Amino acid sequence: MARRLWGDIDLYNDGVVPTGPVAIGTHRHSQGSHTLTVEIVGANAKAQEAYMFGLDQVILTKAKN
Repeated sequence: MARRLWGDIDLYNDGVVPTGPVAIGTHRHSQGSHTLTVEIVGANAKAQEAYMFGLDQVILTKAKN
């Protein structure tokens, strides 16, 4: 079952720069494999129409009960 973790976010920059951490909140998951999907739904007017996206890392931590 797909679940949206946050709303639209514009990450446009005229160069390659880190955004810093982007928190997606706390979520419960069942055991097994899970897929993280990024959907590009548009582009900033200043961007080349290449619809590029970069992801450097995903850090998962166990939530405290």
